[in-house]
Amino acid sequence: MLIGFPVGGFLALSLIATSAVVLHPAGASVDTLQQVAQPVVVAFGTVGLAVAVVAFFAVTFGAALETGLSAAYAAAQYFGWQWGKRVSPREAARFHSVLLVSVLLGVLVLLTTVDPVRLTEYMLIVSAVALPLTYLPILVVANDRTYLGDRVNGPWLNVLGTAFLLVIVAASVAAIPLAIVTRMGR
Repeated sequence: MLIGFPVGGFLALSLIATSAVVLHPAGASVDTLQQVAQPVVVAFGTVGLAVAVVAFFAVTFGAALETGLSAAYAAAQYFGWQWGKRVSPREAARFHSVLLVSVLLGVLVLLTTVDPVRLTEYMLIVSAVALPLTYLPILVVANDRTYLGDRVNGPWLNVLGTAFLLVIVAASVAAIPLAIVTRMGR
C-alpha cells in the first residue's frame, strides 16, 4: 500500500499527461488499453511498452485483489467469521474462500466479451448510487456512545459529516440521470 498507491498514481498521472500531449492534438479518443499505451510507445519505444504492460498488470491485479479482499472482509464482518492477516487460511477458511471466489468471478467476467472500461463506468454509477447507504451508517455509529464512548463526533464534525452526506446524496441522485443524458460521457 505504501508503494503501490503512489507508484500507481504516478503511472496514471504520467499516462494522462503523455496522452494529453500525444492524443489530444490529434483529436483521438481513448477507448482501449492499447490506445492508452500508444503515447508511451511513441515516447519511449519498446521500453515504454514493457513499462506500460507491467503497469497495466500491476494495477489490474492490485484492483482484483483489493476487490476480492473487500468482498471477503465485508462477508466476514457481516457474518461474524474469523478473518485477519495474522489468521491462517485454515482458521479463516470462509474468509479465504470468499476472497478466492471473488477473484475467480472477476477473472471469469474478464474472459467474456464484456468491455472492462464500460463495465467499470457502469460500476462507478452503481457505486455512486450506493454510497449514501454505506456512509450514513458510519455517520450514525460516529455518534453512538454505546460504541465510541467519549470519542463520538462533536458538533463541528457532525456539521461537516452532514454536509458530506448531502453532497453524497446529491451525487447519488444525479448519477443515473447524468449517465443517461450524457450517454455515459460519450
